[in-house]
Amino acid sequence: MTTVELQAKGLMAGYGAKAILNGVDLNISKGQITGIVGANACGKSTLLRCLSRLLRPSAGQVLLDGRPIRATPSREVARRIGLLPQSPVAPDGITVLDLVSRGRHPHQGIFARWGREDDAAVAAALEATGTDDLVDQTLQDLSGGQRQRVWIAMVLAQQTGILLLDEPTTFLDISHQIDVLDLLIDLNRARGTTIVMVLHDLNLAARCCDRLVAMRSGRIHSFGPPEQVLSTKMVKEVFGLSSRIMQDPISHKPMMLPISKHDVLSDPVR
Repeated sequence: MTTVELQAKGLMAGYGAKAILNGVDLNISKGQITGIVGANACGKSTLLRCLSRLLRPSAGQVLLDGRPIRATPSREVARRIGLLPQSPVAPDGITVLDLVSRGRHPHQGIFARWGREDDAAVAAALEATGTDDLVDQTLQDLSGGQRQRVWIAMVLAQQTGILLLDEPTTFLDISHQIDVLDLLIDLNRARGTTIVMVLHDLNLAARCCDRLVAMRSGRIHSFGPPEQVLSTKMVKEVFGLSSRIMQDPISHKPMMLPISKHDVLSDPVR
C-alpha cells in the first residue's frame, strides 16, 4: 500500500498578477516515479516550484508527510527534497567538484564539518552521472549536456528522499537521455527515492514513470498510470495534436505516434 508523501491541495499560484495554477490537487505517493507532462506554459514548472517550497502559492497548500511544508524548517525541507530547476544558475568560475559539493550543504549544520560521508556522497554522485573526469573543469567550459549531468550530480549528492527535476533531459542527446532516466530509475528501485519530474517526451515519460500527470491551462487534466493517461483524447486535448497510441514492443508501455497533416494514413482516424 502506497503512502502519500507530498500533496498539493487547492493550489493557486502565479507570478505577479498572472495566475498560472488554478486549483491543483495532487497526491505524490512515496517511492514512485511521477512524470508531469503538458504543453508549454501550462503550469508544469510552477507546480514543481510550489512542491519544493520555492514558490509560495496564493491559495491552497503543499503538505509534506501530512504537514504544511511552509511550517517545516528550511533545512529539514532541504534534507528531504532535492530540486533541479529548469535553468539553474551557478557562480562564474565554479568548478564541477565545488558545485557538486554544494549538494552537501543541507547536511552540514552549524557545527558539523565536512567528513568521509560527504566525500563518499559526492564521489558516488559524480560516478553515477559520468562526470568524475570533469571535477577540475569550470562549469562554463562544459557542453550543455555535460553541464546538465553535473547539475544532476549536485542534486544526487544531496541524498534526499524526494527528487524534483524540471526537464532533466534537456540538452542531452538520446543516449544520455536514456542514461539519466536509467539512473533515476535505479535510484528509485535501490533507495526508494520518490521522483517527480517534468518531461517533454511522452514516450520516455510513459516508459519510466509509475504515474503521469497531464496538465492543461493550470489544471490537472488527467492523472494515473501511463496506460490510463496516455490516450489519443489526452494528446488532442492537452497538446492539440492528432495521434495514434500503440504498445511499445520493448517496454510494453503505451507509445504515442504523432500524426502530421502531411501523413497519409492507411485508414482514417476515428
